[in-house]
Amino acid sequence: MSQIKVNSIIPVAGVPTGGGGGIVQVLSVTKTDKFSVSANSTPQDVTGLTLNITPTSSTSKILIIVHVNATANSSYSGAGFTLVRVNSGSATDIFKGDADGSTSRFTLPVSGTNSDTGANNGYPDTHCGSFLDSPSSTNQLTYKIQVADYDNTNTVYVNRQSDSGTTSSRTCNTTGITLMEVSA
Repeated sequence: MSQIKVNSIIPVAGVPTGGGGGIVQVLSVTKTDKFSVSANSTPQDVTGLTLNITPTSSTSKILIIVHVNATANSSYSGAGFTLVRVNSGSATDIFKGDADGSTSRFTLPVSGTNSDTGANNGYPDTHCGSFLDSPSSTNQLTYKIQVADYDNTNTVYVNRQSDSGTTSSRTCNTTGITLMEVSA
């Protein structure tokens, strides 16, 4: 069997504006354990949701796909998750809502549940999204998910419901990040 090994594949008509030629590498991390953080307005890393990639070219883009299963203990929640890129020790929030007064700005929300009596009875919702980043670097890049509660009153739970039961009526979910280097 023959193999073709290349660093990129470019369409005959060239790369479309804003597009890419092909996938160079794919990396993924899955978090299967539980995580929680209580009433903290300082962004905290979600342990196990950090992934490194070293682009082969400074013109490459990084396609980030993320899903987070999470809930909070309050029906009002100023809590959420932010996608962060670290390049040479410098952290940058790369995908979050625009500033609008004093509203909390995130990549993904956390649904409040009002303990076990809310709309989803304390069970996590799946929050997911994708983003095409242009880091313009061949340094090792770290992509991670951070959580904060700017209302400073909520506990945020990842991969679990808001109570700590371990019976068959409770769930333990998964959360993950996938990175794809897309050639320019």
